[in-house]
Amino acid sequence: MRILLPYAYHNIKEQVVIVVPVCLYLIAFQLVVLKYGLDRIGWMTGGIFMVIMGLAFFLEGVKIGLVPIGETVGNTLPKRSSGKTILLFAFVLGVLAAFGEPVIGSLQQAGSGLQESHSPLLYKLLKGKPFYLIFTVAFGVGIAVVIGTMRFLYGWSLKPIVLPLIGTAIVLTLVASQNKQLKEAIGLAWDTGAVIVGPVLCPLVLALGLGVCRATGRGDGGMAGFGMVGLISIIPITMVVLLTFALSFFESGHHDAAHAPAAVAAATAAVAAPSKIQILIDATTVGVQAILPIFTFLFVVMRFFLKERGIQNAQLVLAIFFAIVGLFLFNSGLAIGLSELGNQVGDTLPNAFLPDAKPPIDATAPLYQSGIGKVIVLIFALILGYGATLAEPAFNVLGQQVEDVTQGAFKKNLFSQAVAIGVGVGAGLGIASLLYGIDLLYLLLPPYALLLILTIVNEEKYVNIAWDGGAVTTGPVTVPLKLAIGLSLSGATGAGEGFGVLALASAYPVMNILLLGLYIRLKMPREKTEG
Repeated sequence: MRILLPYAYHNIKEQVVIVVPVCLYLIAFQLVVLKYGLDRIGWMTGGIFMVIMGLAFFLEGVKIGLVPIGETVGNTLPKRSSGKTILLFAFVLGVLAAFGEPVIGSLQQAGSGLQESHSPLLYKLLKGKPFYLIFTVAFGVGIAVVIGTMRFLYGWSLKPIVLPLIGTAIVLTLVASQNKQLKEAIGLAWDTGAVIVGPVLCPLVLALGLGVCRATGRGDGGMAGFGMVGLISIIPITMVVLLTFALSFFESGHHDAAHAPAAVAAATAAVAAPSKIQILIDATTVGVQAILPIFTFLFVVMRFFLKERGIQNAQLVLAIFFAIVGLFLFNSGLAIGLSELGNQVGDTLPNAFLPDAKPPIDATAPLYQSGIGKVIVLIFALILGYGATLAEPAFNVLGQQVEDVTQGAFKKNLFSQAVAIGVGVGAGLGIASLLYGIDLLYLLLPPYALLLILTIVNEEKYVNIAWDGGAVTTGPVTVPLKLAIGLSLSGATGAGEGFGVLALASAYPVMNILLLGLYIRLKMPREKTEG
C-alpha cells in the first residue's frame, strides 16, 4: 500500500487537475454571471467523479498494457517484416485504435437530442445508423496511419501529403455547401478530425512511427514520429464528407412528407433521456467492444507472429481490466455528469442576451443588453478554450518534445501559449458563428486556405510540429463540454447545427505555430549575424 497509494494518488490527481478546474469554471460562470442555479447536483457531482476515476483507470490500462505492447511491436515488426506486412498492420492498428478512443462516443452523446424531421442527415449519422460514421472515421484513421507509415519508410516530406488532402477537403466542402441537406453535416465532418486523436491512438501510432524510423535509420533526427498525428486528424474529414454524399445519394427519397409521422415519432424517441440502468449497460458494452479487439490484435501479433514475450500475462489481464473499467466509468460519468453540466450551462447561456430563453429571476428581459451579453458569452468561450488546453498533461509533454527537437528555438512556454491562444480564438469564433448567425464556412475555410500557404513557405520541422500540435488540443474532457454548449446555443439562436466549434479550435493553433515558425526562421539568421 505504501507503493500503490502514492502511485494511485498521483494518477488520480492528474485527472483532477484536468477535470475539476474546467467544471468549477463552468459552475462559477453559471452561478455568478448567468445568475442561475444547477439542477441534479448530486448526479452531476457523481458523474464528474466517475469521469475522473474512469480517466485514471483507462490511462493506467493504456500505460501498462497498450503502450509496452505497442512499443514492442513497433520496434520489432519493421525489422522482421516486409513493407506490405507493415502497412497491413498499420491499417488494422489504426482502425481498431479509432474504435478504442473514448472521445468518439462524445459525438453520439451530443446528437442524442437531434430531431430527424429537422436534421435528417445528422440524425442518421449520430442516432439512426451511427456505425456509418464510426466505421468511416475508423477507416479514415487506418488510411492515415498507412500513409504516415509509408512516409517514414520512404522518407517522404509531410508537405506534399498535407496540401492535397486539405485542398480536397476544402473543395468537397464547397460542393457540399451547395446542397442544404449536405451543408448541415459539414461542421460534424470537420469536427471528427478534431475529436479522433486521443490517449489510445497517440501512443500506439507514435510507437509504430518511431519503430519504423529506427528500422530505416531515421530514428536519430529528432523529428522521428512527428507528423503522423496530424495526418490522422485530416483524412477522416474528407472521408465523412464523402459519406454524406453517399448517404444523400442513396437515401435521398427516404425523408419525404409521407414519412413525416414516423419522423416525429423518431424525434420524440431521440429526445427521451435513457434510464440510468440503460446508460450503465451501454457504457459496459461500449467499453468491452472498444478495448478487447485492439488488445487482442496487438497481443496476437506480438506473441504469435513476432514471437516476442513483451509483457506478462497477468499484466495484460490487469491492463485490459483497467481499460474496460475506465471506459465504463468515463462513458457513464460523461452521460450522467459532464454532458449534463455542459447542457445546463449551454441552455442558460442564451439568458445573457435573449429574453425568455430559460427564465431566470426576471423572465421578461435578458440578463444583459443584447450586445454586451453576446460579448460575455464570447469571452466565456475564449477562456474555456484557452484554460482547458493548458490543463492537458499530454499537451504539456508535447511542448517539451517540441523544445527538445528545435534545440530550444521553440520554447515550451511559447509553444503552449501559441496553441492555447489559438484554441481560445477558434472556440470563440465558433461560438460567434452561432451568436451572430455567421455561416460556418466563412470562418472555417479561410483559415484552412491560409494554412495551405503557410505550410508551403515553412520549414519541414515546423510543418510537422504545427499539424501535430493542432491535433492534440482536444481532450476527452473538453470535447463533450464544447459540443454540449455549442448544440445548446444553436438550439436557442436557431443558427447552424452547433457543430464546427472543435474544428475551428484545431485550425487556429496550427496557424499560430506556422506563423511562429516563420518568425523563428527570420529571427535566427539575424541573431547569428549580430552575434
